[in-house]
Amino acid sequence: MNQFFSNYIFRNIYKFIYKTLTPKAYKHNRRFWPLYQVKRNANGDLQEVYFNKTLVSTNTTDILNTNKKCMLIATGPSIKTLDQEIFKKIDIDYIGVNGAISLNEIKFSRYIIIDHNFIESRFDLVQKVLDTNCIFFTTPRCLDAILRKVDFKNIACQIKTIETIKDNIVEVFLNKEMRIETNKEYFFFRNNLGFSENIFSGVFDYFTVAYVSLQIINNLGYKQVYIAGLDMNNFNNPRFYENIEDKQSTLLDIHTHDVLNAFNTAALFFKEKGVCVFNLSKHSAVDAFEKIDCNNI
Repeated sequence: MNQFFSNYIFRNIYKFIYKTLTPKAYKHNRRFWPLYQVKRNANGDLQEVYFNKTLVSTNTTDILNTNKKCMLIATGPSIKTLDQEIFKKIDIDYIGVNGAISLNEIKFSRYIIIDHNFIESRFDLVQKVLDTNCIFFTTPRCLDAILRKVDFKNIACQIKTIETIKDNIVEVFLNKEMRIETNKEYFFFRNNLGFSENIFSGVFDYFTVAYVSLQIINNLGYKQVYIAGLDMNNFNNPRFYENIEDKQSTLLDIHTHDVLNAFNTAALFFKEKGVCVFNLSKHSAVDAFEKIDCNNI
């Protein structure tokens, strides 16, 4: 308890000093200085993250896929309606987000969490992810929230750190926020909405981790993608792993129009690349991807 209190005091002192001495464009780093250091390549892509001089995240190692097909497990209530046998196929790599880890029968090869509020409210589920040998993609703020709670030496998964792009602005880790150059060859734009082919230069965040996940999935090179639990409706209902008492709030009901348009952009991108994407949620509001019955997998 004394150590926690001491760390809390020092972190707040650091934040005050950083906020006082740095311009507004750097303010998003006030939680990180001086505990973190980063290394980037010549193009500015994030490569390594150090916490207290210990390497905690590396984006430089190759990520090899077991299969050419993957399944993204989102957290809509429709998960409960699917035949659980689809989560046990040996020719599919499973990729989870947020509370999907509560499906104990699935062995996740990749996992993605970008919501720091989820980490604070459901750390019991985050801990389950950290205890696996998956490759875990997260943001600087989420990484910091985790390292406040867990000693790095006790984390089993391999961490990759990504920076999110909102309104075409990226809050660069340990540098100032920047407006992206939308004409970069690795940014795909349709209808003023972006999709990133280079996830370590930034990923577009349109209010849902599922969209970020599709950019990561593309970077991993899968040719056939199934999405389970991508409902995007009935927002008053708990997610499949929640109940009424522990249900987290959501902004998706406010931003549904933008989110659906973003998925349309993703669908256009995948079509151009010859990647097949299927939505397993029969009544999903997302019509960008072909809906199929899980029995047809």
